[in-house]
Amino acid sequence: MAQISRDPFARETLEREVTDNMSACDGCGQQRTSRGKVRGLFQYITASDSGRRSAHRGLFCSKSCHDSYHS
Repeated sequence: MAQISRDPFARETLEREVTDNMSACDGCGQQRTSRGKVRGLFQYITASDSGRRSAHRGLFCSKSCHDSYHS
């Protein structure tokens, strides 16, 4: 789990974790690759300071694909 961004006023943190799913990104349709190898897609999660965790719909290759898909 990696922390991507923090909103101190809303007391929420955007996190992401790598999944084992190596299919196409829901945002752009491409696979996530690094150094010529196919990697798992990212699942984005909003975690509040109260302990509540909410997974975002879809699997993505990058934060920009996530943001454009959910805008």
